Amino acid sequence: MSVNCRIVRFHETGELDVLAIEDVTIEDPINDEVLFKVDAFALNRADVLHYQGFHTTLPDFPSRIGSEATGEVVKVGTNVTDFKVGDRVTSIPFNTAKYGVQGEYAVVPQDYLTKAPENLTIEEACSIWMQYSTAYFALFHVGNVKKGDYVFIPAISSSAGYGCFELAKDAGATIIGSTRTSAKKDDLKKLGIDHLIISNEESVGERLMEITEGEGVSFVYDPIAGNFCNEYLDSLSMGAVVIIYGLLDPNPTPYPLVPLIRKKAVMDAYSQFNHVEDIDKLNECKAYILERIEKEALKPIVSKVFDFEDYKKAYEYMLSNQQVGKIVVRVTNK
Repeated sequence: MSVNCRIVRFHETGELDVLAIEDVTIEDPINDEVLFKVDAFALNRADVLHYQGFHTTLPDFPSRIGSEATGEVVKVGTNVTDFKVGDRVTSIPFNTAKYGVQGEYAVVPQDYLTKAPENLTIEEACSIWMQYSTAYFALFHVGNVKKGDYVFIPAISSSAGYGCFELAKDAGATIIGSTRTSAKKDDLKKLGIDHLIISNEESVGERLMEITEGEGVSFVYDPIAGNFCNEYLDSLSMGAVVIIYGLLDPNPTPYPLVPLIRKKAVMDAYSQFNHVEDIDKLNECKAYILERIEKEALKPIVSKVFDFEDYKKAYEYMLSNQQVGKIVVRVTNK
């Protein structure tokens, strides 16, 4: 049962105008694949890097795009045992150029799907996995964050930053977030962040040492990198872990050998894709996140919802950095 549908894809790397909605035919799923009708999909910074050609995953032209969507299963491959037609599912990002979910239909291997939580809306359900799985492996597999730790989250208004905040707070850590200006200050304080630094107005390093009473932070979840690293490196505690998971600062990121040696600290060039390929670790992550969502300890924030025809406006909104939470594109009118 092939389906004719519209999807977002691109034929060369470049700026936003390389993306287009195109009519395609999607063939039947094979082996462990699942075909589902997309109700909504969520945007990520990784999608921008992908169409620009800077992501670790290189596009295979013409390339689909996107990794997070929720929808209803319409057909399964011969080896699929976890899902059936009619199931409502949501997809988990993984490192492949073959699959993409931005469009009316998508195909994803069953290992990278879960049942969509019943206590979330369609928009919330497609907003789970990039933010929570990225933070989960960073916090608990690399950083070993525990109750009482000081966790510093730059760009905390992003969906990735908020996901880390929720998981770390749920684990008992004290959260220090930063944002560039005061524009989002009130919205962020309402979320329950323990401390907020306005990085364009305050010294990040001085505030970190003040907040931690000279102890320093034990875990940094940094999507900015570049020159921004120099603002907090002297404010680490002994044995700290610095996670670099993004490149918002286009300047080269230094490897700060001396500051790291002084604090017996580690700087990790991190990608959740290096963890989700281990199916045992992935299943552990799935179980943990779904259990915390079911208990309402975690709940994604949706910043704004766009119609499918306005998907480029959704990307423009992301590039404007106005959002607090996830940006979602609605495909159906369910």
